[in-house]
Amino acid sequence: MKKILLASVIAALGTAQALAADMAPRSYAKAPVMAVPASSWQGLYVGGNVGYGWGDSSVDAVFLPPGAFNLNNERPGVHSKGAIGGAQLGYNFQWGQAVFGLETDIQGSGISGSASIAPLFNPGIAAPTLGTSLTTDQKISWFGTSRARVGFSVTPDLLLYGTAGAAYGGLKATGDAVNRGDIGLHSLGSLDQTKLGWAAGGGAEWMFARNWSAKVEYLYLDLGSSTVFGRCNCGGVNPGVDYTWRFKENIVRAGVNYHLGAW
Repeated sequence: MKKILLASVIAALGTAQALAADMAPRSYAKAPVMAVPASSWQGLYVGGNVGYGWGDSSVDAVFLPPGAFNLNNERPGVHSKGAIGGAQLGYNFQWGQAVFGLETDIQGSGISGSASIAPLFNPGIAAPTLGTSLTTDQKISWFGTSRARVGFSVTPDLLLYGTAGAAYGGLKATGDAVNRGDIGLHSLGSLDQTKLGWAAGGGAEWMFARNWSAKVEYLYLDLGSSTVFGRCNCGGVNPGVDYTWRFKENIVRAGVNYHLGAW
């Protein structure tokens, strides 16, 4: 009986060793690494901006008819400056690192400037004439642009771009040439119009958080020139002054955009 029991135990041990040898070691697969998507500039965005504008221009004051007042024509220089603020809306298309888009914006503007000359020069006596003066001021009260943007994503989160397109704005200006201060002969001209022009520049935009970006941008704004005749209140042949104002400004602004994604 003991011999039978011992033989059974030896047989069982042999079977267990054979089964262990036949079993392959268990392998554990690594969990897949989840890829973090890179920032995308594709899609619609909306945002706001604040900035500053400045420019140097000149105003032509031409006395008409020639010789009516015996005063030289004048060209005072105007240094304009002021704060701006507004909102923008745009859409980007992205192919690889290239980004193309359209953007439109509207801005409230405090850009203004003025100039004055007194007294004015009388070529007939080769000397200034007392009681004469010229004053002028101009302002861009609002403006907007509609531009194309072409950019390159130097990193997934940093976009450098150039931009150009149409511009438009509300312009105001006044000019007053006083011919004889003692009796108040004024040639007063005023301007209040909306003018079409162009804008071009460039900037950088940084995607600092999911769906949020910040940008800095420079634009050269050219709304052209406008001429108004200021008729003298002196009667007679109705002489006066042709005033020509120029509206060309440098714009620097910073803004924030919220990206809604592709639609």
